[in-house]
Amino acid sequence: MSSITYGIIEEHYSANGHARTAYGIAVYADAEADGAATVIASVHDITSDAHALAELVQRCNRASLSPLHLKDVIEDFLAG
Repeated sequence: MSSITYGIIEEHYSANGHARTAYGIAVYADAEADGAATVIASVHDITSDAHALAELVQRCNRASLSPLHLKDVIEDFLAG
């Protein structure tokens, strides 16, 4: 049985001379063969607030959130 872990994706964007950093969430499952983590889902460019997203990722990991509910959790995060 594989375990699910949530992590932060940091990405840098540049357009029209303006640069910004955005953060998203990646969902990892342990690979069976070599123990390497495999990305099974991801949502990019959720927020520029790394601290707030880190707290959300910690809550997802503590709750062992099913990846099926990730979209709903992100929608709630953005609405809050």
